[in-house]
Order: sequence, then C-alpha cells, then structure tokens
Amino acid sequence: MTKKRKELCKDLGVNLLAIGAMIPALFPIYWLMVSALQRPEDITRIPQGLLPQSFSLYFVKKVFAEFGIGRFLFNSVFLSLTATALTLVIACLAAFSYKAYKYRLRESFSKMILFVYMFPQILIIIPIYLLMSKLNLINSWTGLILCYIAFELPICIWTMQSYFETIPADLIEAAEIDGLARVETLWHVFLPVALPGLAASGIMTFIGIWNNFLLANTLLIDEAKKTLPVIIADFSSRDSMLQGDVLAASLLVCIPSFLFALFAQKYLVGGLTSGAVKG
Repeated sequence: MTKKRKELCKDLGVNLLAIGAMIPALFPIYWLMVSALQRPEDITRIPQGLLPQSFSLYFVKKVFAEFGIGRFLFNSVFLSLTATALTLVIACLAAFSYKAYKYRLRESFSKMILFVYMFPQILIIIPIYLLMSKLNLINSWTGLILCYIAFELPICIWTMQSYFETIPADLIEAAEIDGLARVETLWHVFLPVALPGLAASGIMTFIGIWNNFLLANTLLIDEAKKTLPVIIADFSSRDSMLQGDVLAASLLVCIPSFLFALFAQKYLVGGLTSGAVKG
C-alpha cells in the first residue's frame, strides 16, 4: 500500500469516526425539528419514520396563538441579554484588575474563581431562596438577574483573565504615558484586542443563562414573569397540550442560542484558543 493511499485511508477513518460521534449528538435535534414541524395527524402516526411525512407550521403557530409563547420568549431574551451584558461588564473589570493592579491575595482570588464555579446550583438553591426572600426579591426579575450573574460570573472572569494574560502588560504603561486612566485603558486598549475573548465569554454566558431552569423555576412565581424553559416544563403537564405543542415550544428554545453561537462562531473559536496560551 502506497503512502498516499495510507493517508487517504487514515483520513477516511477519522472522518467516519467523527460522523459516528456526531450522530448520537445531532439525532435528538433532528428528531425535535422533524416532529415539531409536522401536521397533527402525522405526529401521532405509528410507527414513525426517520424521514418526515409532511411539513407544517401548525404547532408553532398554535403555541404562539393559543398559549402565548411569545411573551415567555420575550422574558427569556430580555433576562438573558441583560444578565449577560452585566456579567461581561463585571467580569472585564475584575479580570483587568488582576492584570493591572498588584494587591494582596491576588493569586488566591484567581484560584477561588473556579472553586466557586464548582458548586452545583442544586446544592445551594435553598440558601439562595432564603437569601432572596430576606431581600424581598422572590418573584422578581432583579433577584433572578442577580443570581444569573452570580453563577455565570466565575467562568466569565476566568475566561477573560486567561485572555488578558496574553496581552503585554507594557500596554498599560504606554497608555498611562499617553494620559489614559486605568478604566480608559481597559476600554480603548484591552477590549479591542480582547474582542474574541469577550465574544467567547458572552456566548458561553448567554447560553448558560438561556438554558437555566432551576433558578427561574425556584424564584419566579407569577406565570407572566416565567422564562421559556420553565413554561415548557409547565406546558408538558397540561392535558390540553399535544406532543407537538411541547416539541414546537422546545424548538423555539433552541433557536436563539443556536443562532447566537452560529454568528459568533469565529469569535468563539478564536477567543478560546487565544486564551489557552500565554503570549
């Protein structure tokens, strides 16, 4: 066997292995799309085929018209974007302080960031509920946003800190010579250079907040304030909803995070790989 043929067989084997690994991950998404976009008579047909029998927006229109899914979609978008923006602001300031200032416990602070992130939400959800109750923030978007920020901030700080480490510290001194304050240095010097890392942090933070079920389900009581993942769980227990209704609503949950990651994919890859090594 020639060297060229060996390389061809190796590439073919790697591609087949990659396809085989992708099928279990992508098949549930495919089945969700196929099932949510069928007619009512086709989704209840037994047995179900792998290929769709029809294409219809019946269930998508139904969850908007009959169940008001648009209101909960707005809730999720507003909460996710607001919490993501605030998290990025705080994370950038914290990561930049680690780079620009010399203070005690700086190394300990850096290590404690990921230690805090290791705690599962389910372990501390009761103390969180009691704390929010003491602050009168139960059934409040403000309380929910604060909790979103608290849980997503550690990984966001760690990502931005790793990326800021790749930027030469000499830029801070050069900016001071030019008369820039530290905050202006962050805004005019570091953030333009760290844009890929900022985008990567924003994507991970947005997706984490968007998919969060436990906090929203615990802290929100009024149905009008609930987020899309919570309301879908409520929908699934209603006798008036068909399987297609739940699947159509579930499909709507996947679309924003998918589009968000798709359009910022190059920043996500660049931000994660650039922050992986020090310059």
